Amino acid sequence: MYELLDKINSPTDLKQLSVDQLKTLSDDIRRFILDSVSKTGGHLASNLGVIEATVALHYVFNFSKDRLLWDVGHQCYAHKILTGRKADFHKLRQKDGPSGFPNPAESVYDNFMVGHAGTSVPTAIGMALGHAQLKQDEKVVALVGDASIVNGVSFEGLNNLGLVKRQLLIVLNDNSMAIDATQGSLAKYFSKIRLSQTYEDLRKTTKSILEHTPLIGKSLEGTLERIKKQLRMALPASQMFESLDIPYFGPVDGHDVASLVNLFKALGQHDHPAILHIYTKKGEGFTPAGEKPHKYHSTGPFKINGDSVEKKAAESKLTFTGAFGNSLAEIAEQNEKVVAITSAMGTGTGLDLFREKFPDRFYDVGIAESVAVDIAGGMAKCGLRPVVCIYSTFLQRAYDQIFQEVSLQNLPVVFCIDRAGLVGADGPTHHGMMDIGFLRMMPNMILLAPSDDTEMKLALEFALAQNKPVCIRYPKDNIPQDEFDRTPCRKTFDLGKSVTVRPGSEADINIVSYGPVLTEALKAAESLSEQQIEAKVINARFAAPIDESILNNTKGPIITIEDHGLDGGFGSALLETAAKMQVTRAIATLAAKREFIKHESRTSQLMHIGINADNIVRVAKEMRMQNTDSTVKRNLQ
Repeated sequence: MYELLDKINSPTDLKQLSVDQLKTLSDDIRRFILDSVSKTGGHLASNLGVIEATVALHYVFNFSKDRLLWDVGHQCYAHKILTGRKADFHKLRQKDGPSGFPNPAESVYDNFMVGHAGTSVPTAIGMALGHAQLKQDEKVVALVGDASIVNGVSFEGLNNLGLVKRQLLIVLNDNSMAIDATQGSLAKYFSKIRLSQTYEDLRKTTKSILEHTPLIGKSLEGTLERIKKQLRMALPASQMFESLDIPYFGPVDGHDVASLVNLFKALGQHDHPAILHIYTKKGEGFTPAGEKPHKYHSTGPFKINGDSVEKKAAESKLTFTGAFGNSLAEIAEQNEKVVAITSAMGTGTGLDLFREKFPDRFYDVGIAESVAVDIAGGMAKCGLRPVVCIYSTFLQRAYDQIFQEVSLQNLPVVFCIDRAGLVGADGPTHHGMMDIGFLRMMPNMILLAPSDDTEMKLALEFALAQNKPVCIRYPKDNIPQDEFDRTPCRKTFDLGKSVTVRPGSEADINIVSYGPVLTEALKAAESLSEQQIEAKVINARFAAPIDESILNNTKGPIITIEDHGLDGGFGSALLETAAKMQVTRAIATLAAKREFIKHESRTSQLMHIGINADNIVRVAKEMRMQNTDSTVKRNLQ
């Protein structure tokens, strides 16, 4: 089926090819990735753009011994295919299949499990220093892509590159895109260089680097000046990196695999750190992904028709992200102080409509979550109502700023935390299972979770009316479409107050739900009722402050359910409140145990942690039979 790829099962096989054959192999890999991802879904555009660079790196280096660090990890598909995982690629991001990110448990060729930006440069420095200390000669390469070079951690790493007195190659994969278009002054800096270069310029730069790069064992001193003199120009990027005392080479064509092989051979011989700047096109080789790389950054399955995609009927189901975006835009029509801030996630967090309607009130700071939070703090101090929209897993990167610039100052910043809870195929690097725990310990912080689209708007209205920080969490999921009566959920939010969705003054069991898992609670209550067991269902709404009436106004055992980790979550908060109030009743908390949950479907993951109606029914029946008098903290899965 594939001219060369069928014969390649390891980098050893790859090295048997001639350099001239690498272009054909790259084309094979591109078709293979496109065919696989169209069936499984995954990160498409970025992977199509980095194929030639990946092939060239594996052709030159021996990464079973040498070290390859990925930044960001979602661009590793060609790497996985070349390192023994091709046969299982049809199960990409599915149960028992390869993950969408590097994973040391899968292969010796993966050094870190990584799904966040900015990590490769500092970890590469650490590995280079480690090998130097141990007097080992392993080569170290960091492949930096999708605008992660603009991340503050990357710059902190570059600032410490002088610690390394040995080989370390940083390949800057410049494709002008993160998930949305790259933001910030540095992005404009690179864009200026990119637009000024013709293809012939890139070829000349490649030729000059190879002609003037010293042979193995020779010093780098003078090399850069000879190159610039030859080309009669001093590129802005060269000036920027050299101001940090980092040898810089490029820019060069990142799709010219033969030239990349020669460049990697030459630069891999240096006994100093260096940066090679390559230009690539996100979505290279597939027109739809090339034209709309943000749309094909991470995609579900799709059907290919030649060099296009067969259009399918628009998805009619409303997601929590969509409900948030619609509600925020509607509220902003009435309140001109509302501004939205995101970190390279404008589309992913549902801000397209807001950006279209209020372009002067929309701020994308790039992959810099901590900066987003600090900017929001400054805006709030001036009297604006900033809404910070970041995925839960990435909000973890701004923990100190949330504490220092928002909570400590008691500023009215609203954090809209998308992808909270289990996220399905992206797996442990992207699950949002810690936000309740690390946020509810902060003074002044209000935590709430809407259960559906109506509550989403009510939650936003409530949050924007507070004079203190508020966090609203919601999952990557569709709005529930059930037949249950949710009338109590149409009430406006009242600070720290829950609502009873299914009443029962003499209930046998009480199910207290936090967030959208309310649907499973209602299903469980209906099933229990059919078995002559009456269950009261409470929509907690708040994880901080906890509504004490949940304990005061109920009798019998309590089950809490949430899409979060058990430790530090909503259930733990209720247990702490029960201990303070000296409540002595059985309380079971259903949530994720202290583990990293593997990639598979979100539905399967929820079942794994016991957040489904059948398990709630099982636990309720067990608790009723036990009829215990003591407060119990446990996960009955």
